[in-house]
Amino acid sequence: MTWQTDLLEGIRTRAPAGSTVEPYGSVTEPGTLDGWSDVDVALTLTADVDAETLLGGTPWAWQEHQDGDTQTVRLVLVDGRRVDLTVQGERLRLPAPPVDASVRFDAALAAVRFGRGNDLIGMHLVLGIVRTALVDVMVAVDRATGTDHHRSGSPLDARASEAQALLAGPLGPELALRAAEFAGRCRSEVDPDHRADWSGLRAVITSGAGG
Repeated sequence: MTWQTDLLEGIRTRAPAGSTVEPYGSVTEPGTLDGWSDVDVALTLTADVDAETLLGGTPWAWQEHQDGDTQTVRLVLVDGRRVDLTVQGERLRLPAPPVDASVRFDAALAAVRFGRGNDLIGMHLVLGIVRTALVDVMVAVDRATGTDHHRSGSPLDARASEAQALLAGPLGPELALRAAEFAGRCRSEVDPDHRADWSGLRAVITSGAGG
């Protein structure tokens, strides 16, 4: 029994009565699973259900897409488990997204890509995170100065050197974490009350490294 097969059985148990649960991908071949594997499931729901109820865990980051009658949700739980759901029939209800939802999800995906040795996609995702972070800093400078036209730098230009230093570090899942932490610090420049939460990302890395 792996966490992936355990999660699948939990979905079957907790889905509304009469719903269909059809797994696909690596979870149907348990011998291929490793710590970086997620769970792919096609659902036909007979009633709306909360993601936390269905999955038996707290959502930490997710992407959602609606195409006609099909809802696609790629989701990371706070304990690091990951699931891709294709939902038809009724809907999977999600909580309000955190302000850094895209950074959270991209960081988790980058960690998985690096963990699997796919450094190209991992770095592509990390660069997107760093770009988002630097945009937050630029917004902070604009607010502080009252203009978006700057002939010279500001004390916050030091963030550029920080970005350069973190990107010069070794490739691997920890790079995704360093980029996320950098993004959290930059977010605080425009939102002093922001409290970054990287618990789900750390759990993904721990789970993947542990196999």
